[in-house]
Amino acid sequence: MIIKLCFKTVKFCFFIVIIFYVIESGAEAQILKWRDLPNSPYNPGGRFDDVYFINPDTGWIISISDVVRTNDGGNNWDTTFRIPGGNFRSIGFFDPQNGLLGTLSEDSNKVLYRTTNGGVNYTAINNLPPPGLKGTCGINIVDENTAYICGRWFTPARILKTTDKGISWTSFTIDTALANSFVDCYFWSADSGIVVGGYRTINFSAGKSAILMTTNSGVSWQRVYVSSRDGEYCWKISFINKNTGYVSTERSGFTNYLKTTNGGFNWEEKPFLNNYTVQGIGFLNETTGWIGGFGGANYETTDSGNSWHIAGWGRQMNRVRFLNDSLGYAVGQRTYKFSSEPVGITNISNEVPDKFQLFQNYPNPFNPATIIKFDIENEHDQHVNLIIFDALGKRISTLVNEKLNAGTYEVDFDGNNYPSGLYFYKLQTNKHSETKRMILLK
Repeated sequence: MIIKLCFKTVKFCFFIVIIFYVIESGAEAQILKWRDLPNSPYNPGGRFDDVYFINPDTGWIISISDVVRTNDGGNNWDTTFRIPGGNFRSIGFFDPQNGLLGTLSEDSNKVLYRTTNGGVNYTAINNLPPPGLKGTCGINIVDENTAYICGRWFTPARILKTTDKGISWTSFTIDTALANSFVDCYFWSADSGIVVGGYRTINFSAGKSAILMTTNSGVSWQRVYVSSRDGEYCWKISFINKNTGYVSTERSGFTNYLKTTNGGFNWEEKPFLNNYTVQGIGFLNETTGWIGGFGGANYETTDSGNSWHIAGWGRQMNRVRFLNDSLGYAVGQRTYKFSSEPVGITNISNEVPDKFQLFQNYPNPFNPATIIKFDIENEHDQHVNLIIFDALGKRISTLVNEKLNAGTYEVDFDGNNYPSGLYFYKLQTNKHSETKRMILLK
């Protein structure tokens, strides 16, 4: 069916094809959101620098001196390894037993550690090939055997690779005319990836952010981006697929972040905020993402970076990692989890209504939350579905999917993770079906 829709309030008119569909399941209505993990370690005066989960349950976070592990998705945590003043900076695991721990130490015997028992013990790696490494800022696990590491944020720029879980290493020569500091790396295959950092001729105040790429397993590198501004360098990387990725840039004054849509070959500078120390970055998709930094609150965009607002969770974020499009973890002052949570449904009256009815949501337009109210008139309980669709007819959320007695109900819908636009909500029972439209206006 083709419907012509015109709305004076938002000043647009267009044609869309709506295809409604219902997926029957016994699953409880869910909503995706970030939340603090209350039992995770808390560092109000500092932060945790890195997080790595090998599966939804098992993960590690690091502070300057501690490696902390969870085996139940972040509900409980135990410190498994500690070196006072160890300057821990990065962590990554090939599997639940074998992993790497990087530090900012300039001591070649303390710059990189390896574990073979899930992080209970770590052994310093002392066989790194020359010219060695002075600080391991970034670790990228490519597959069950392969990893790249890079460092450091200040100088010198080093990149190393292992193909046997960290037992042996290969070092790559980096042209200092291209870059001389590295902070993070990301590889979408064993032979192709990027490393980000900075290029400076004198000191940081004269430095520029830079990105290098390799497509031949690190044998050669080309610079695919260098900024025109002084006093900045690239910090962290977030890719949502092989082609589309983001890089944060740290600088004083007005800050940008970078975006590629062709696998890192070209980068677009995107504006962020003034006087904000950008560091952590994580995008769920091209529409929704988060940026954080040392000393500040996290910010969120739901319109592809056209606008940013305070996210309402977390501070001093330095790393975001997604396992999939419905599960992720981030670290800053503590650990934060992105996952689905049950959506509350409230029975506001047990009086039997005269008829089945779906009311207009309120408020409408809304930002970011709204309430949907409906009446179920049948005296016998019946299966009820309340589903949210986007303007193209794609189901984005199931708010209710259960048997309900006759009565009047209210359900909250949170649009934080969705862009501005037209949406539809459909209420369906055994005998009735009704659909209304609503507008998310951020």
